[in-house]
Amino acid sequence: MCKGSLNAKTRVEYFLLGLRDKFGIPFKPEKELEKLNIEEGQRILDYGCGIGSFTFPAAKSVGKEGKVYAVDKQPLAIKKVERKARMEGFRNVDTILSDGDTGLPDESADVILLYGVLPEIENKESLLRELHRVLKPNGYLSTRFCFRIKKERVLEIMEAASLFSLREQKGHILNFEKAKLASTPLV
Repeated sequence: MCKGSLNAKTRVEYFLLGLRDKFGIPFKPEKELEKLNIEEGQRILDYGCGIGSFTFPAAKSVGKEGKVYAVDKQPLAIKKVERKARMEGFRNVDTILSDGDTGLPDESADVILLYGVLPEIENKESLLRELHRVLKPNGYLSTRFCFRIKKERVLEIMEAASLFSLREQKGHILNFEKAKLASTPLV
């Protein structure tokens, strides 16, 4: 596929996401985030942030003392998030252009949002290892099942990686905590 058609496809997808965010069909991202009980001062990683559908509601929830790291592999997505952050005065949103490594310190995120991108990730185990690395011990990874990925498939992916265990389900949202990894005995 040529670069121009990918760019056009991405732009159409972002346009449709904007309509969803505005009209709430089939859901409104900020209403979904209300189910998470995000607190002021927390550090949120929005992996696969797209146009910032979840980034900006999360940034409002964490307040000035918190931080949202918006990660995406598409430069267009990062530009859109940076532009909106600038225009609307969000100083607690940092963007990261990446399709894998976040560059964040170990155990630095309270909550990881992994919404809408799990079906697109080729090396799911590698990504889940990175997300496990940056998640705080008492934090959780939140994902959402939908028409693109069924609940059973999400659970299958998470179980295969053995890095997270299901903590709770809230509607279409599945929250996972870090699995207790067996330590390697010293020889």
